[in-house]
Amino acid sequence: MRKIPDERVGNQFDLGASNAPVGVSLIAGLPAVDEFPMAVWERLRTQVLAKKGAHLLRYGSNRGDADLRKAIAAYLCDFRGARCHPDQIVIMAGMQQAILISAMALLNPGEAAWIEDPGFHQARRAFVFAGATVVPRPIDREGIVITRSSKEPSPKIIFVTPSHQFPLGVTMSFRRRTALIDFARDYDAFVLEDDYNSEFCFNGPPLPCLQGLDNSSRVIYAGTMSKILYPSLRLGYLVAPEQLVDSIAKVRSVMDQHSPTIDQATLARFITEGFFLSHVKRMRKLYAERREFFIAEFNKLLDEHFTLQIPETGLHLVAWLRREADFARLARVRAEIGIRPSLLSFFCIRAKLKPAFVFGFAAWSPAQIREGLIKLASALKAKRKINAVGKQSYSYVSPCGYVEN
Repeated sequence: MRKIPDERVGNQFDLGASNAPVGVSLIAGLPAVDEFPMAVWERLRTQVLAKKGAHLLRYGSNRGDADLRKAIAAYLCDFRGARCHPDQIVIMAGMQQAILISAMALLNPGEAAWIEDPGFHQARRAFVFAGATVVPRPIDREGIVITRSSKEPSPKIIFVTPSHQFPLGVTMSFRRRTALIDFARDYDAFVLEDDYNSEFCFNGPPLPCLQGLDNSSRVIYAGTMSKILYPSLRLGYLVAPEQLVDSIAKVRSVMDQHSPTIDQATLARFITEGFFLSHVKRMRKLYAERREFFIAEFNKLLDEHFTLQIPETGLHLVAWLRREADFARLARVRAEIGIRPSLLSFFCIRAKLKPAFVFGFAAWSPAQIREGLIKLASALKAKRKINAVGKQSYSYVSPCGYVEN
């Protein structure tokens, strides 16, 4: 059998198992799929099939279902402060595809793509896959830092998560938002706005999206249904400046033509008949309750080990270690007991940050959250006793350069 050479592009993207772990893991990025109104969805699906019949079994538009694009445009204008019309929307198979298609439509090989550091690891891989030169940019209290030296190549695309920076949770300030748009206009670049989790703001309404502030046609807005509805639906969308829509639709057509037409038609009905907004409101309340419970239990059980950072938006929290010397022990315990918050350093490229872990809370009931935190606290207590008598010690080097003993 011919051996596949190691230099093949696909070998650069091994992230381990792609399926979500079973049980309480407290990893970030998982919504409460057991709360999805399946009966309503199936009823609407049956209705659209009865109405449109075989039409939904044929090939669909590479731009997406017209009714769905109209419903998404109305929702974004009414509730996210966007300024768009249905012809600017192209339906995608989730956020990752939206990033990859944007990169392929805009970038020539070797051109610079700025991304947040730390930031969304799948965005980094999508830009690399598209042949871009990835340039990590630091995060401060207002969001991505956009100053550049005259020796640096100007970016062609700038990827940001302004509503809730991933993973640090910073909400980009209004001043930084306007400066970013001005920067993109001045350097003939485009901003790719990933607006994940913006619906789940727990201390008042979220800031309007970046796209709504754009008077220069420089912002591409990307949204997904993975966290709002359920991940395996694989439906998202891009809102593109008018001059880019054709290029994006052509790349989508080459890649996989279109998303499933039946799911698109069902989602259009789900939105237009009010079920989408009702679901968002119910889930915002549910996640707020789980968030408050997680914070209270975490501080009660693990306060001696961590300082919990609490942003206003999103479905994950960053826990900073109080003692850096505990990093290796905590990383080992995490793997042993199945409570697997991500290492913050996993999302870093050049950033050198203090040791921290990224915890998710949305997918589990209060009883499950307590179970997971008790398991973690008990394991840390037991491991501390073992290390105290000198029976075990570990060394660990993180991707951000930390070395702990």
